Amino acid sequence: MSLLKKDKKEEFAVTVENVSKRFKIPHEKRSTLFENITGILEGKKYSYEEFCVLKNISFKVKKGETLGIIGENGTGKSTLLKIIAGVLKPDNGSVIVNGKIAPFLELGVGFQPELRAEDNVRLYGAVMGMNKKEIEDKFEDIFEFAELERFKNVKLKNFSSGMYARLAFSTAISTDPDVLLIDEVLAVGDLNFQQKCLNKINEFKKNKKTILFVSHDTESIKKISNSVLLLNKEKSPLLGVPDIIIKKYLQPKDNNIEKIISSKKRASTITLKGEIAGIEILDDNGNEIKEIEFGQKINIICKLKFNTQVINPVVGIIIRDKDGKESYNTNTLWNNIYTGDYSKGDSAEIAFECSNYLNTGTYSITIGLTDSTATEVYDWYDNFASFEVIGNTKSIGTANLNSNVRVVQR
Repeated sequence: MSLLKKDKKEEFAVTVENVSKRFKIPHEKRSTLFENITGILEGKKYSYEEFCVLKNISFKVKKGETLGIIGENGTGKSTLLKIIAGVLKPDNGSVIVNGKIAPFLELGVGFQPELRAEDNVRLYGAVMGMNKKEIEDKFEDIFEFAELERFKNVKLKNFSSGMYARLAFSTAISTDPDVLLIDEVLAVGDLNFQQKCLNKINEFKKNKKTILFVSHDTESIKKISNSVLLLNKEKSPLLGVPDIIIKKYLQPKDNNIEKIISSKKRASTITLKGEIAGIEILDDNGNEIKEIEFGQKINIICKLKFNTQVINPVVGIIIRDKDGKESYNTNTLWNNIYTGDYSKGDSAEIAFECSNYLNTGTYSITIGLTDSTATEVYDWYDNFASFEVIGNTKSIGTANLNSNVRVVQR
């Protein structure tokens, strides 16, 4: 089994051949030495089951191209990037990389929480092969891009998750890599910073850098990528042009639309510092409804409970049509709403007041709960609730703009 090595075929920046990765999941948790010794004395065998995240994954990325990687939670997208970066070793297969890699993976992979921000930047640059002059030349630009000029002397353990991520991304792109690995850059910071990240990615594309880009934002994947890799839990991966692969990813997995829309699915990568306890769709009179008339005002009530102290959590909703395409997406962060501070055992209700201009059809509501920077996901449910839009809207598409049509000249 070969791992990271230089590729003699200059045409390809990244070559992945038959890569597989399995993790061992213990049946019981033993976190202390006492528990381990007690288990041995009691004759309890340490048993586990194997979970296969990646199985025989193969693809090649040409120099200067961008590969978007999509798939449901738990399909191994982040694991694949870690293997390419050399953070994890594959159980089988090989990874060949031609050029210098800069990974932006989990929050600050390689950063040391006990060190100050400026020390981490210098250490990361040295690890990535930059000399002292190169690091100092880019030092101020790194903190300016991350919008953290005032926090150079602060230890990273005192950073919020959003600050941590901004510094990690800014440091990674400063190393002038040949291959850039990005995991969910659109979860970093506010909308303005996310746009800065996308602008920087486009700048890398223009400079013929190779990019591997993981995201749940299919529109950004479509705009940025030359090709898309779709990872599936039980099927072989699909590789092809963005429009076709994304369409396959978004299309319903079952012909029974009602079954798809109404089946809740909880994300696997959540911290549960807060939980989504329920959702209600109410009319103006406070009555719960399943059918909504065009133009009708509705209230989407998100019920929450908290398992630890939480400050200003972000609550968001996504409304999708029967094909899984986003019709509407908003959250409290984008609307500059301070949602409050909560302690363990507290509960809350957040209301989204909407006027319905969706066309007739079946829609689902996805709901998410995160920290104040929308970086750490506390809880997330796809298809938590569903509703029908009824009435003759006399238009085609997702939304009806209720046009006033008239002849102005003849």
